[in-house]
Amino acid sequence: MPSLPHGLTALRERNYALYAVGQFISQLGNWMEQTAVAWILYEMTNSPLLLGLSGLFRAVPMIALALFGGAIADRVPRRVLLLLTESSMLIASLTVGLFALTGQLQFWHLYVLSFVSGTLSAFSIPARHALFAGLVPRSAMQSAVTLNAVAVRSGALVGPSIGGLALAYGGYALPFFVNAAGFIGMLLALASMRLPSRRAETISSATSLWHGMTSGLDFVRRNPLLKVALGLEIVSGLFGHNVTLVTIIARDAIGTGPEGLGLLLSALGAGGLLGMAFMVAFEIKRHVHLILTVGALYAVLLAAFALSPWLALSMMLLFALGTADGIWAVTRNTLAQLLVPDALRGRVMSVVVMATRGSAPLGRVQAGFLAGLVGGPFAALVGAAVIGAAVFRSWRMHLPRAIGAGDSDSR
Repeated sequence: MPSLPHGLTALRERNYALYAVGQFISQLGNWMEQTAVAWILYEMTNSPLLLGLSGLFRAVPMIALALFGGAIADRVPRRVLLLLTESSMLIASLTVGLFALTGQLQFWHLYVLSFVSGTLSAFSIPARHALFAGLVPRSAMQSAVTLNAVAVRSGALVGPSIGGLALAYGGYALPFFVNAAGFIGMLLALASMRLPSRRAETISSATSLWHGMTSGLDFVRRNPLLKVALGLEIVSGLFGHNVTLVTIIARDAIGTGPEGLGLLLSALGAGGLLGMAFMVAFEIKRHVHLILTVGALYAVLLAAFALSPWLALSMMLLFALGTADGIWAVTRNTLAQLLVPDALRGRVMSVVVMATRGSAPLGRVQAGFLAGLVGGPFAALVGAAVIGAAVFRSWRMHLPRAIGAGDSDSR
């Protein structure tokens, strides 16, 4: 096979290439659906708080079940687990689309969808991380993490714009039907993989299962590098940008419709892709330094977006914000994957899921509540200030210890 740039070496593995294609198709539909859910909820309820509550329904099961999901991902065949969860998500999206098509859709149906998605994601996300990391050699880990993020961000680039257009010209049902079809792409990719047999751990008792659930937390607690990364992950999830905050600012501060919302979210996705391109081009060694530097830049850009009254300027700022966030996310995930042995991968990734996918939906609740009190722009300014303070604190308190532990992260 011809030589590939370092950032693309993971594509030499057929199974990983299949996974990446399936991930992109799945994420394309997922971002269409997320855009639709946010707009439909806000249009139906006209309440920032009720819009933000959809994040609570997604976050609660993810936080409650993530450790259990990670333990299961290390004990059962990961492909089988993903086939079950992806099929169930397909059915959930298809059901909501049918409600919308027949004119029976109520706003609480979207809460149920968020709860079901959060429950299934508590099992599927640790399994996804554990599966794709096992498809490549350790030397190609940053490539695999980066390309996985590229697939997600590519969906985030195209999906919101298509979702906004689908809402504007196709009605409420179309985004849900397209998302249901997107899950078929991941199901086909999983079914096409040729995976070696993997010996699953045996669950001998409730005690061993409990140990499996807590061993991921123990690993993170003993590792100062992971604590720095995951601490900032939680803060950024709670106070960073999210679809609720962008939706509120788009409608109330900028004065645009669903098409404009789609453009704003796509600008975020485009910036994320640029960040991914940076990570493909360069092999990063000093991950913690980069996490803190880009985190500070992220806080500044979020504050600038909060102050922008124009759609075009807001798109440019979100593009830059997405670039910083893309680099930030890949660096954090690469750090986690490099530090974790395969036997613990599902369990430690479940802790990462709690930090990322658990805090982010709660961030929507926080954004909706605060925006309802003081408006979307001020809520974004508060978030930027909190993230900036957390980065500064981490830099002063944790960076010396992280350097002492070794910041190359490639051992």
